[in-house]
Amino acid sequence: MILETGGGPGGPTSPQAGFSSVDAVRYAGTTGGRQAVSLSVTAGVVQAGERLRYKVYPELDEGLEYGATYVAVDLVFTDGTRLSELGAKDQYGNPFDALGQGASKVLYANQWNDVQVDLAVAAGKTVADVVLTVDAPTTGTTFVGWIDDVEIGPAPPRLDGSDLAAYVDTRRGTNASFAFSRGNTLPITAWPNGFNFITPVTDASTYRWAYEYHRLNNADNLTELQGLTFSHQPSPWMGDRDQLTIMPVTAATPLGDPVARAAAFSHEDEVARPDLYSVRCQDGLLAELAPTDHGAIFRFTFPADAAGRHLVFDTIDENGAFGYDDGALTGWVESGAETGRTRMFCYGLFSEPASFGPADGGRANARAASFDTDEVTLRIATSFISVDQARHNLSLELEGRSFEEIQQAANAIWNERLAVIRPEGATEPQLRTVYGNLYRLNLYPNSQFENTGTADAPSYAYASPVIPTVDGQAVVKPGKMYVNSGFWDTYRTAWPAYAFLYPALTAELVDGFVQQYRDGGWIARWSSPGYADCMTGTSSDVSFADAYLRGVELPDPLTTYDAGLRNATVVPVATEVGRKGATTGFFNGYVSNDTEESVSWSLEAYLNDFGLAAMASRLADVSPERSAQLREEAAYLYRRSQNYVLLFDPAINFFQGRRPDGSFAQTPEEFDPCEWGGDFTETDGWNFAFHVAHDPRGLAGLYGGPAGLEAKLDEFFATPELATKKGSYDIVIHEMLEAQAVRMGQFGFSNQPAHHIAWMYNYAGAPHKTQAIAREVLDRLYVGEQIGQGYPGDEDNGEMSAWYLFAALGLYPLRVGAPEYTIGSPLFPRVTVAPLGGSPLVITASDVEHPYVQELRVDGKPLSVASITDAALQGASLVEFVLGPEPSDWGTLQPPPSLSSEVPAPLVDLIPLDPSNPLFDNTSATSAAVSVVEWSLPAPATATFYTLTSADATDHLSWRLEASPDGTTWSVLDERTNQTFPWRHQLRPFQIPTLAEYQHYRLTFPTPLTLTQVELLP
Repeated sequence: MILETGGGPGGPTSPQAGFSSVDAVRYAGTTGGRQAVSLSVTAGVVQAGERLRYKVYPELDEGLEYGATYVAVDLVFTDGTRLSELGAKDQYGNPFDALGQGASKVLYANQWNDVQVDLAVAAGKTVADVVLTVDAPTTGTTFVGWIDDVEIGPAPPRLDGSDLAAYVDTRRGTNASFAFSRGNTLPITAWPNGFNFITPVTDASTYRWAYEYHRLNNADNLTELQGLTFSHQPSPWMGDRDQLTIMPVTAATPLGDPVARAAAFSHEDEVARPDLYSVRCQDGLLAELAPTDHGAIFRFTFPADAAGRHLVFDTIDENGAFGYDDGALTGWVESGAETGRTRMFCYGLFSEPASFGPADGGRANARAASFDTDEVTLRIATSFISVDQARHNLSLELEGRSFEEIQQAANAIWNERLAVIRPEGATEPQLRTVYGNLYRLNLYPNSQFENTGTADAPSYAYASPVIPTVDGQAVVKPGKMYVNSGFWDTYRTAWPAYAFLYPALTAELVDGFVQQYRDGGWIARWSSPGYADCMTGTSSDVSFADAYLRGVELPDPLTTYDAGLRNATVVPVATEVGRKGATTGFFNGYVSNDTEESVSWSLEAYLNDFGLAAMASRLADVSPERSAQLREEAAYLYRRSQNYVLLFDPAINFFQGRRPDGSFAQTPEEFDPCEWGGDFTETDGWNFAFHVAHDPRGLAGLYGGPAGLEAKLDEFFATPELATKKGSYDIVIHEMLEAQAVRMGQFGFSNQPAHHIAWMYNYAGAPHKTQAIAREVLDRLYVGEQIGQGYPGDEDNGEMSAWYLFAALGLYPLRVGAPEYTIGSPLFPRVTVAPLGGSPLVITASDVEHPYVQELRVDGKPLSVASITDAALQGASLVEFVLGPEPSDWGTLQPPPSLSSEVPAPLVDLIPLDPSNPLFDNTSATSAAVSVVEWSLPAPATATFYTLTSADATDHLSWRLEASPDGTTWSVLDERTNQTFPWRHQLRPFQIPTLAEYQHYRLTFPTPLTLTQVELLP
């Protein structure tokens, strides 16, 4: 093995560029036995409380053998012993020797990794040498890597848990880029579910990756601050909007150009918390801020020798303006992502007199306030309604309050939100991860509303992002609206977590999205903040149904259901709302592949139909005026949710797309389940092979039963992701690289479609495999939290965080839309879960160093199935896990609940396709005005449902359905009066009360109407 000094990995666009110092050490060689080379690092006697810390970047070898990850920086002591021989472990509990580090798979290849080792086992020993050791189990594999920042020094003191916000480092997930994600987050200081985010930015001219932990470092390897920014970014992929940047400048003139004014700083000089952000720059400037809901307080302390003392106010482009009148800053910004964006206004007050004018360089609209004093405080509030409302928001939240009072108020509300989970026996990294994840969960969704009344008598209003502006002005409506949630991501875990931990808040959040439906007719698929044509599925349907079924007391459950029903039954006229492919998909039973990502659209629709069906069934019990209709819709949607069987191709044993003519899109020779894109969203056929979370036993039937499902899952986890089969993508997208980096076969845990898959083993009679895999994810994939990493992929609006929180408790909401949890393996010896407004629950686990469940008791009573109902969990006070080192037969004797017990029969039209007849051509693109509709089946059949799809919204309709065995003698099967189609192109199902075999049918309408489709369903 050889060592070389100088340089570092990664080109200028690499996610790792700029992270290493110019003194990084390159190690390289060929595996074969243990190899050690001295690093020539000076060290002395190990003191109590010290740690060894270093950064390591193992490059990925072509054979994917990860030889460079079998590496450790070892200490050789004067008594001949080594640190690796004393039982030392890294901060995550993995053996600290080269072989153990590699075997633990905790080190990411092609990424910098932070390694820390407590030196308590070596206290008092004298270090004779510091050596780099490589000890891979392979022979003949070329390895290359980099080592940097080797240090031995005092470890920071352990926090006492009195301030939970202190565990949160908001920079978690910012060590990322468009090329490789370890979170793709911003270091946001804000109010929980707040109106604004405030974030430092290292690039004040972008609305996407505005803060990069290291990639934009300067020649001295220091990060540079370009501003402190009001942000509303739901994710970098969706883009930010209405950014207002404030930058302190110590130069003689108020430099407006973001690059020219940039101030270098070290991450060691940042405090990045939910309730406080501060940074001391290299020039001595100290910038601090604390949030309120609609504003913030900033405090700037300029060095005594500063050439100037300025605050520059800027935007990312020229779409904004700032003024200064009567001692107040006023202005507006309207820039960035355009989906539902409206103008943001601001109003601010300085603690000191200011001179105000244009900035020196930069954008023409940049303005600067200049001061004669070393310390300046700025109180500033924002509004989407008006400058006057921004002034009112300031008076409500900031006026007369000191920096410390505002920060303490934010601290108090964050501690209230974070205290819902209190682990005992957790390590510091685990505590940082728990509370960092709770912080991310509580950032989203965001309030859009403002108090136009008083503190004692609030009156709420909002600028609606789903109603078109009038003369460029947002339409202001009374009430509360929430925005910023990508439901394709968040339905799996984030929304169930809201319902579990914050049920009263969840009721308000749900209704805040239903307000989008009241305003604009639809709930956004990806609210950012308005209707974005992005991602597959209308997953607010199942998110909100699930909350209702878990006992969340929704303010308006029927309207919530109707918003979902519209998605499930109405063909949208705009691509940014509703379900794509519905024009034919409603009638074929699947979305055909003339719609992009057709399999994803179909399988997500089945999941959403399941949730709506369950909600309709529950609502029918409490809504007498609509009970009959709700029961019909529930029965129909339950059946329709089982149509996943139509996309399963037994010739390949995978789901795949169908062409418009019904044939499968690819032959067995053509289909490659490892190929990305096409009919699948952001993944491949393997990761959609199990996308039937609502009906796992029905899915198992497709694979031949539980044993077949287990074999399919085993193959999935054994088939490596090579990140080479781009499929329909032009490039190797970041999700492919992240899925490869997970190193768990095809399990692309770095992206949401895979998040439920490990839990499916519970339905395969092998719950021990769920337990082991879930524990491995918890142990390996949420690391690097102290160098801006912490996630294995995009942390989308709290979803990745909520997965960790559920799994750490030994629970998972696998069947969203069914009020239950499947069982895993808890991470902590004892944890108290205290939902806001709910009863506390204690979960204990013996022998947590082992993952396998031997026994489970709920309030002392054995639970033998790998599932627990939400009601049972809410009613319990103590859940006790007994864990062990080997799998047991616990959870294998009885399968958890499922929609089906075997492969279900699909819900398909009995009426033969007739392209010449607009009522039987399986498309709502055609229509016919009718008084009588007659048809015959090829053979007698028993129909359970019929559906009618309207051409127009229509009220007070009546009709009669008749049937005949011979075309001569007719019997009335169903008769309806005073029926309503609330929306154009709406499909309504009707259950046939009398079941019998008939071959001939007719519908008679006393008043002619126009329909687009008629179906008869078994």
